[in-house]
Amino acid sequence: MFKIPEKIEYVIKKLNKNGFDAYIVGGCVRDILLLKTPHDYDITTSATPDEIMTVFDKTIPTGIKHGTVTVLIEGEPIEVTTFRCDGDYLDARHPKNVKFVRNLKEDLSRRDFTVNAMAYNNESGLCDLFGGQEDLKAKILRAVGDPETRFKEDALRILRLFRFASTLNFQIEQNTFDAAIKCAPLISKISVERIMTELKTAVLGESFKVIKPLIDCGALSFLGLDTCPDFEKISKHKNSPLLCLYLLFQGNIKTDLKLSNIEKDFINGINRLKEMPSPKTKADIKRCLAATNETITRQFLTLLDISCEELDEILQNREPYLIGHLKITGNDLLSLGYKGEGVGEILKTLQNEVIENPTQNTKARLLNLITK
Repeated sequence: MFKIPEKIEYVIKKLNKNGFDAYIVGGCVRDILLLKTPHDYDITTSATPDEIMTVFDKTIPTGIKHGTVTVLIEGEPIEVTTFRCDGDYLDARHPKNVKFVRNLKEDLSRRDFTVNAMAYNNESGLCDLFGGQEDLKAKILRAVGDPETRFKEDALRILRLFRFASTLNFQIEQNTFDAAIKCAPLISKISVERIMTELKTAVLGESFKVIKPLIDCGALSFLGLDTCPDFEKISKHKNSPLLCLYLLFQGNIKTDLKLSNIEKDFINGINRLKEMPSPKTKADIKRCLAATNETITRQFLTLLDISCEELDEILQNREPYLIGHLKITGNDLLSLGYKGEGVGEILKTLQNEVIENPTQNTKARLLNLITK
């Protein structure tokens, strides 16, 4: 018997008591069989959306068109989706329509891979109609039914295939692999946001190199991924998602990749530091800090296999490296009669002086430097 969270079990049992079949399904079943803790639980049921909303007091029709109702149990949202089969796919991503069915087999047969096409409840046990448990044991990813059909229905499944292969460290069954590469041009029909979500997860996986054929066949060239990244470097920096993203795209970021501001700033910052002389002294590290920030500088040093010991010393001792750290201000210079651009030039000169020699950072010494 699986250990299912109390509220999930409550929803399943209540549906059962009202005459409907209900199971946990998909990734949560896969993860439990792999002895992992699921991130979330999906429930599938023979009840229609209207029937689900009748059974439970508090519900939200979040995706009612596709059969999904969010049930609120003590304020916790739990998604419940009706057994369904999909109509024709018109855009390699979304079905034209869905049909609600009462049969679990029809619902499972539309899913992507055998390891994700299993359902379970404590009454009936495991429902595995496509050999998912055997494939889990063998660490194999295999499409449910005809793989080419599955990928033409929804091209996102191609990226999910390689993401699972990377994160689970599984092999891809040959027919499934061949169909994925054949259908790979369809990836361009997927929204960039969804593509990037899959890639950013895949790049952190244990076996990211598995994605190489997808890059080699040109399916991701529209993203700027024309050549394979340095897989060894990516493996070394798995503890830094930002650095892995940088290495994946080799610092060449197109403007339409829908990256967050943090990701853009990080990549642009690393590129900025790469244009500067390689840091060899503490002063060089301070100039890196002045040009970017602590996070970017630390990751840059890590990328170059340079110890962060001196960086830590700078930060711990609060050694000055920014104009704002100077013990003299622009107003001080204005009071001395300096004007316009000359003020900025002097402050930059003083910044360089204290970067090289922090002991110079007193008002008296800085005024003396200006006089000289």
